[in-house]
Amino acid sequence: MSFKSFFTRKRIIWTIVILAAGGLIVWRVSPRGNPADNTLTDTVKRQNLTRTVLATGQVTSETDLSLSFKISGVVTSVNVKVGSKATSGQILATLNQSDARAQVTSARGALAQAQANYQKTLDGASSEEIDVAQTAFDNAVKNLSDVKTQQQILVDNAHRTLLNSGFTAVPSPGNANASDPTITGSYTGNVEGTYTVRTNGNTFNLTGIEDTANTFIQPGIPQALGTKGLYITFPSGYLGYSDSWSVTIPNTQASGFVTNYNSYQAALETQRVTVSTAEATVAARQADLNLKKAAARPAELAAAQAAVLSAQGQVETAQAAFENTTLRSPSAGTITSIDIKVGELASALQSVMILQDVDNLHLEANISEANIATMAIGQKVEITFDAFGPDKLYTGTVTLVDPASTVVSGVVNYKITASVERVAEIRPGLTANMRIVTGQRAGVLTVPQRSLVSRDAKSYVRVVTESTTKKYEEREVSVGIYADGGLVEILTGLEEGQEVVTFIRTQ
Repeated sequence: MSFKSFFTRKRIIWTIVILAAGGLIVWRVSPRGNPADNTLTDTVKRQNLTRTVLATGQVTSETDLSLSFKISGVVTSVNVKVGSKATSGQILATLNQSDARAQVTSARGALAQAQANYQKTLDGASSEEIDVAQTAFDNAVKNLSDVKTQQQILVDNAHRTLLNSGFTAVPSPGNANASDPTITGSYTGNVEGTYTVRTNGNTFNLTGIEDTANTFIQPGIPQALGTKGLYITFPSGYLGYSDSWSVTIPNTQASGFVTNYNSYQAALETQRVTVSTAEATVAARQADLNLKKAAARPAELAAAQAAVLSAQGQVETAQAAFENTTLRSPSAGTITSIDIKVGELASALQSVMILQDVDNLHLEANISEANIATMAIGQKVEITFDAFGPDKLYTGTVTLVDPASTVVSGVVNYKITASVERVAEIRPGLTANMRIVTGQRAGVLTVPQRSLVSRDAKSYVRVVTESTTKKYEEREVSVGIYADGGLVEILTGLEEGQEVVTFIRTQ
């Protein structure tokens, strides 16, 4: 057999297959490379370490106050605009002061009268003075009666206006009719409550404020809704079903309800103040008359003096009420927001202006509980702002770490405060990206954090003892700070230049 005929195409193919299979078997049973090739190491180095915490904060003013009036009233002046500098005590805006000014004048008059009466008590009174005192007392009593009557009329009128703020028939869920009846007229009652209108086929009745028997429905024609001036008109083509509607008095959803309610409350307050002033005047006139009719005695002198003190209290009360019509700046700062205009009705205790000290700004940020233990006052902060881009760097320091936690979206955080450079472009509300340096070490021994092995509350490092085969032995170490870049400080247990295992591939 010739050499050429021996190596046929078929025999060549089978030879290749057999050799490949044998090689695969040898590869499967032989060691898979040098174990040292599966071990990653690093070197113990001496270098500088820095530990930082990243946080997102916001620029906040040292003074950040929402200003409001203590009482409701119509705005008569606004003396500042957005961006105005305000000094402490400066008048920023005022409400209508006519009533309050009149109360101050009245109270001062009562005080002057009480002081004069006290002096007359000291001097003694003549019969003519007694007659004058009696007349003054009678006039005060009559004035009190007139004031009560007048103020009650004003309160009743305001209350009636409130009750007639607007009427709406509110359908009950499940009503069959697509259209609702309309309510018209003027409510003459003084009871607040609800009319409930129920239909039964072609009739309707009322319950609630008034109860009425069934009345035939006349679609398109106003029909009396009770006896207090209201009318109900069912839509033309009304289909008789068992439907119901509620008519609430007053209608808190009416467009004029808030205005009417505020007017009613203002009338009540005016009634209280006016009647109180008239009653105080009666008391003062009574005390004066009593003093005139009797000889001056120590008790009478004390009563006259008490009347003076009472009148002084009225003056102070009236002056306080007058001051409540004025909005003053509680401290120096800049007006950054105004939410009122002249002629508007300002509601009591509702914010109308914001005062901030834009020249004294700081940063506030929330730090997670995992990092709060590393925070301390005086730490350096590197700052960038979204508004100015990452290339513009500012600096500051931590000035306050809150001792109590704040829960944000179910996560425990601690608020910190940091100073920031005084630069014109930095404004309240800007978002700040903060890099807080919480620890630094210079020239210390370091290894990668992944080289540490923790066991039984102790830390170990695998130190290579034979460089070629990567044999190692575990040595206990004590560690310092965990720093940026995945590094950790080694206090004891290692020496510079030693090779340590950082990772062993097991497969």
